[in-house]
Amino acid sequence: MNPPGPGAWQRTSPVAIVFFVGKSAKWVYDRYGMFGQVVAAIGVTAFLLRNPQYTVLAALTALLTVALVGGMQYWFFRFRIDDDRILIRQGVVNRAAVDLPFDRIQGINVNRRPIERVLGLVTVVLDTPGSISAEGQLPTVDPEIAEQLLAKVAEHQADGPEGGAGTAHDLDAAERDRTAGESQGPATGARLDAARARGEVLQELASRDLFRMGLVSRGFVLYGLLLLVVARQVDVATDAALGAFGAVRDVLGGLGAFAAAVAVAALALGLLVLVVATRVGSAFVRHYGYTLWREGRSYRSRAGLFTRKEAAVRVRKVQQLRVYQGAVYRFFGRYRIEMPPIGGSLDADDDDDERTSGTVDVDTLGVPWADSALVERIRSGVFRGEGERLAALPEDEAFTGVSRLYIRAAALRFLFVGVPAGIFLLFILSYMVAASWRGEDVDRSVLFMHQLQGWGAASAIWAALSVVLAAPVGWLRWRATAYMHDDDGLSCRTGLIGYSVEAFLFRKAQGVTVTQSPLQRRHGLATLEVETACGSVTVPYIEHALVCALRDLIVYKVESSRRRWY
Repeated sequence: MNPPGPGAWQRTSPVAIVFFVGKSAKWVYDRYGMFGQVVAAIGVTAFLLRNPQYTVLAALTALLTVALVGGMQYWFFRFRIDDDRILIRQGVVNRAAVDLPFDRIQGINVNRRPIERVLGLVTVVLDTPGSISAEGQLPTVDPEIAEQLLAKVAEHQADGPEGGAGTAHDLDAAERDRTAGESQGPATGARLDAARARGEVLQELASRDLFRMGLVSRGFVLYGLLLLVVARQVDVATDAALGAFGAVRDVLGGLGAFAAAVAVAALALGLLVLVVATRVGSAFVRHYGYTLWREGRSYRSRAGLFTRKEAAVRVRKVQQLRVYQGAVYRFFGRYRIEMPPIGGSLDADDDDDERTSGTVDVDTLGVPWADSALVERIRSGVFRGEGERLAALPEDEAFTGVSRLYIRAAALRFLFVGVPAGIFLLFILSYMVAASWRGEDVDRSVLFMHQLQGWGAASAIWAALSVVLAAPVGWLRWRATAYMHDDDGLSCRTGLIGYSVEAFLFRKAQGVTVTQSPLQRRHGLATLEVETACGSVTVPYIEHALVCALRDLIVYKVESSRRRWY
């Protein structure tokens, strides 16, 4: 089919309702995070345990709400492709108008979800420089629209002052090869990649790696909190667990307390198995077939069981190198790597070879499961030619610790922040548990008084425990906080039980701040905070003279460097 001409407002496919529902769910998650999940899960679980007759009504209400939200967002979504720009109108309550000139679009990514593969549709993601997230998305549109956008953007890039990275035909051919590889499955797609890419494969994750990745999930925290609520409903737990076994119930029914203990233990074990299976399954869905390879001065990765997603970053676009190692990651001897770029690029690179011409960079590339050798290879690749001595591994001996006075600051921060936050969470948890208490003959006023008494006792215990733990927490934070630098960049390590390392080049800094607290002023210390396009790096409690010297060095590197920071 021929794409609509310029000036015509277009709708996406009705299948986009699924996309808008997922987008709304992501917005809720980003706004409320893990805390919102825990509160919502405990609240819904407590309500349904106390009022099981509303289960069907709650499910229907949730489905209708989801359908209404997705349908309204789909109805108000419009886009129009002009000769020199694309216009997007979206939003129900908060209306938004996006105007993207083609010469400002520096990244285009074409994704195909399972339902889009079946229907022959694609999702187009548009990116601009200076932005980490996508500026615009066209969900579930015809592939001809994606080809039209690729051609127009390439044409405007070619007409610009710096020239383009390739012709529209090259971009269309590359996109057809990529989407064809996705539609034919992981095996065929891998063969196409091997034939197309002349780069070096750095990592391929096996099934056992995916299983271990599922074990390091945060889902166990949610499991523990849900178990607290379910534990209050011993009678419901007993009936539910025993009712699932039939004949076993007849054998255990006459054993009294032993039967209840077995039932509750079976329910707890079942919940644990369910959470583990869910997290492991999620790891397989997201990272199945994960492959990381390098093409010239670019890193690319591809993964996904149902939706094959590909991410790419050019080395010169990377603003920071982040390496994470949590407690469970330390047990397995693995790390997680992130390389956030400043944005995509369709322009030609002076330092890239012919293998990276036409590469489209749009996403933050992450390595979810890396060993120390891979971390070092990526570090040497990202900081090739400058910053080669920067440390990326948390256990690197090049790191220098900060002042011991940081123990006091970290302990006080834990007390003044952790105690009020813990008391507030305990109040919500006590309210949820009290609301889950079954029985019509329970006096609500008496129940509320018991809730307040329990909350007060728990808060007192938490406050006393916080006072005891403040010093060890401060010591652990001080022990984990360290830094090192060379003439080109700085690397900072932070953490509590796990570690996080952030490394960057001085010439990519966007701002430098030197701060001093009263305690720091008395001891000649200061805190250095460096802003980059993808976040900030803070080095606390080091010598004030050193902080000023680093500040001056960073400013000098930024002003004297002839290389582009992006």
